[in-house]
Amino acid sequence: MFLDDSFRKWARIREFVPPFGIKGQDNLIKAILSVTKEYRLTPALDSLSCRRCIIVGNGGVLANKSLGSRIDDYDIVVRLNSAPVKGFEKDVGSKTTLRITYPEGAMQRPEQYERDSLFVLAGFKWQDFKWLKYIVYKERVPFPKQCQVQAVSSR
Repeated sequence: MFLDDSFRKWARIREFVPPFGIKGQDNLIKAILSVTKEYRLTPALDSLSCRRCIIVGNGGVLANKSLGSRIDDYDIVVRLNSAPVKGFEKDVGSKTTLRITYPEGAMQRPEQYERDSLFVLAGFKWQDFKWLKYIVYKERVPFPKQCQVQAVSSR
């Protein structure tokens, strides 16, 4: 499902809370879309054929397998969460068409993301939509109180 300005018409998902729908998220999604310049697929991505697709996880099973060139031969390469590419091209390839993640699995530094791939948020709880809003509005993401207590007590 791609979010766009017609999300209010999706009657079936409006009745369910995340992860099954968007109930209670209307205003937040509207705010995000109001500042998002482009939220549809780019023509280059929309025109891709997916005759041969591969999903590459981040479990380390490809380490020292030298499968990078075979992975790059696929039409579409989908990577999950923070699966690293830079420095591991020999084993995991260098091509990324889509990177699918949820906030806790996202890379922390922008330079780690591939510039020519599509970032896909897999939002499955209401906090995920808030996280996306913080990112889009370039706001500081609040540090959860339980983490602050742990950070202070571990010093």
